[in-house]
Amino acid sequence: MKAQQAGDWVHSRGDEAMQGRSAVDLQLPLELAWQHSMMERPKGQSEMLVSSAVVRGGKVYAGCKDGKFRCLKLETGEKIWEAEGKGAFDGAAAFAGELVVAGCQDGFIYAWNADTGKEAWKYETEAEVHAAANVWTDPATQVQKVLIGSYDYKVYCLDARTGKQDWAAETGYYINGGAAVGDGKVVFGGCDSVLHVHDVKTGKEERQIEVGAYIGNNVAIADGVIYVSHYGNRVGAYSLTEGAKVWEYGEREFEYYAAPTIWEKTVFCGGRDKRFHAIDRSTGAKKWEFRCRDRIDSSAVVCAGKGVIFGSDDGYLYVLDVNDGKELWQYEVGAPVKTSPAVAGDYVIVGADDGSLYCFKAAASTAAPASAAPAALPAPAK
Repeated sequence: MKAQQAGDWVHSRGDEAMQGRSAVDLQLPLELAWQHSMMERPKGQSEMLVSSAVVRGGKVYAGCKDGKFRCLKLETGEKIWEAEGKGAFDGAAAFAGELVVAGCQDGFIYAWNADTGKEAWKYETEAEVHAAANVWTDPATQVQKVLIGSYDYKVYCLDARTGKQDWAAETGYYINGGAAVGDGKVVFGGCDSVLHVHDVKTGKEERQIEVGAYIGNNVAIADGVIYVSHYGNRVGAYSLTEGAKVWEYGEREFEYYAAPTIWEKTVFCGGRDKRFHAIDRSTGAKKWEFRCRDRIDSSAVVCAGKGVIFGSDDGYLYVLDVNDGKELWQYEVGAPVKTSPAVAGDYVIVGADDGSLYCFKAAASTAAPASAAPAALPAPAK
């Protein structure tokens, strides 16, 4: 099993609990290092979605709408290898040992050798796969498991080495978001408007939590609390062990698609009300908000507890001060940015709806020591 090194971004949301955190202290301004076109615009098609990227060992991995999955050089954007499915690669990939794993709209989950692109295995579900992959390591055996949802209403747990199914958990409708892991549980939501909590090792269902509206993205887990955003125009916090609602936030009748981001005493989430929200993690009260020119579907990343970075459908990438929401930096990409940023040492990578990956380089070296990892979050005040 390969360990994360300085300059890696091995989880699309920072860790397996999908909290959206990085230890990197961004040195602003960021400068565009390269742009890589993943696909050409098909006739009559307005958007060309690119998946959120993951990074390991100086290589960037991402898929796109035209069925290509690519490995690129981090420093230059040069293509190293390319694999192809018979449908779009919407969801972010995940690493498992020597493999990189991603789901495809052709219904398959693919695993390739991360260095060569050679296919190691593929697993067929019964419908399209839009969700991001997540990888969990069994602490007792150190065996890695791939967790990923499908439009066949199921979340699958597969042995990462072989692709063999360990268990499958059935829900009531499509699953778009990744499955977050924390405190020995795996939590996922979907179009059945329910948070599903299962034992991550056995797949046994422990509880269902009704939230009342579609859940379009992953949840985040921190200190026994599940944080979720949904199409009922709200961001909510629920007890992992009891399922009880801790608080609910929402001031306007606009949906939330972007996933929540957790840092110390604050929950961050962009909304389709064109605003980026900072919410008190204990009470659910508004701390501050920042207004963009269009809706925000990009799931943010907090960097070293100082800046929070995200994209917007207005075509800009933003960095805000986590304490007061003051704008620290912006860059006009020129196309909607819906992906979650990958923060890999000196580099930040985002995909845009023009079919391209954009890579930005920090103004000065920001790579954390190899041993560095995001600090444990304090429990919210009761």
